[in-house]
Amino acid sequence: MLQRPVLKVLQRLVKHVSTDSTSLFLERSVNRVQLLGRVGQDPVMRQADGRNPVTIFSVATNEMWRSGENESFQTGDISQKTTWHRVSVFRPGLRDVAYQYVKKGTRIYIEGKIDYGEYTDKNNVKRQATTIIADNIIFLSDNLREQA
Repeated sequence: MLQRPVLKVLQRLVKHVSTDSTSLFLERSVNRVQLLGRVGQDPVMRQADGRNPVTIFSVATNEMWRSGENESFQTGDISQKTTWHRVSVFRPGLRDVAYQYVKKGTRIYIEGKIDYGEYTDKNNVKRQATTIIADNIIFLSDNLREQA
């Protein structure tokens, strides 16, 4: 019973078809990332080729799982995997706040989008980079209170 209204809402979100036959077919999409983790390094601010400056830092997220024959009874070994994410902040106000207050070890929540790019390193080798472009940062550690 609830399935049809939800389907209609999703169809409206996913694609929009104009009634004008000469217009282009537009399709909506979503590129959203949410990270909750700890900062791995103090941020650096870079500016290249006259472009706007960017604040860059890394965030570690952990994934934990239990392995073994009897997972439902909480016996077995606990395994953990740490994933490192490169975060770039371009928005002027947020960029400056991140540069000033983000510190190594800070617990942080980030909302943004994922971006894939390619660059040439100093040895003239093409490399691929995955970056999280931050739109919002929420500080979860007490570091800001201690500095005030």
